[in-house]
Amino acid sequence: MHAQTSGEEVKYEPWYKYGVAALVLEMTIAIAVSSYSLYLTFHGLGGFPGKH
Repeated sequence: MHAQTSGEEVKYEPWYKYGVAALVLEMTIAIAVSSYSLYLTFHGLGGFPGKH
């Protein structure tokens, strides 16, 4: 999975895994919000507020 050519092991900072986890969480939330928005749009429930 790592694209390293030398035989050295890459050493990450201790917070690295938490940063990656936070990014994955944010991406998941963004995908969920986008999916919900598309669902509303394609079912005719979306639109500019106050124009229902």
